Amino acid sequence: MTEPHPGPATRPPIFIGGAGRSGTTLLRVMLDSHPHIACGPELKLIPALARLWLDCQTSFAPHLRALHLAPPDVTRVFADTIAALLAPHRQATGKPRVAEKTPGNVFWFGPLHHLFPDSPLVHVIRDGRDVVASLLGIDWRGPDGQPVPFTRDARAAAEYWVASVRAGRQAAARDPGLAGRYVEVRYERLVADPEGELRRLLAFVGEPWDDAVLRHQDFDRDLAGETSAEQVRRPVNGSAVGRWRRDLSPGQLEVVRDVAGGLLLELGYGADRGHERRDATPPPASP
Repeated sequence: MTEPHPGPATRPPIFIGGAGRSGTTLLRVMLDSHPHIACGPELKLIPALARLWLDCQTSFAPHLRALHLAPPDVTRVFADTIAALLAPHRQATGKPRVAEKTPGNVFWFGPLHHLFPDSPLVHVIRDGRDVVASLLGIDWRGPDGQPVPFTRDARAAAEYWVASVRAGRQAAARDPGLAGRYVEVRYERLVADPEGELRRLLAFVGEPWDDAVLRHQDFDRDLAGETSAEQVRRPVNGSAVGRWRRDLSPGQLEVVRDVAGGLLLELGYGADRGHERRDATPPPASP
């Protein structure tokens, strides 16, 4: 049994991001099952705080300097704030380490690396065709109560997937230091070989293997507000791999090909006219 850790975290936090409907919730409950890692419901604030930190390093910097706040001072304030927001859940679980999963984190991997240079940045990637099919089947609403555009339109959904994937990968490509903390987890490989993929991920983040991560469905946890709550209460399965074949119309598939075909090919999903492809072989794991 894990000893309680009511004090400061003993390891840097883990940040998880990726396009919505890519499997981030599945990964979060798997990691939350590890005796060392508390990965609770989405905080959702991380992207907003990362954006504000970036503004403080750029447009607001002169005003802050006038108040004797240098960039390192501001960085320390933001890092301390995020750590303080993550601490109560970790302390309540009695675990030594926290992971935060909000899909939008993927757009802010660069700032997060500056705030937490030792933190792993985990990018969950799924076949964009399946992501589009899943997005078009949910009812997400913005602050104004209106449907989020990429849940109503295949082109907007494909553009959102491309932007999400590119954001994470480009952040790693631009910064060698960040690249050393960045890891990709493919949804298809996670459900086809959960032990192999999780062993690789846990080794990357510096945690020991524990079989509990393969039994996430056996643990009670707060899944309120999680769109994938019902799916992740069940054992891992690959039933959602290739759902685009039954759920997207030929016209929608053509739109996805036009918007995302190049990236799908780059990632090994074989898209071009490859909507006819019928194999579900998982793409290669990232290094």
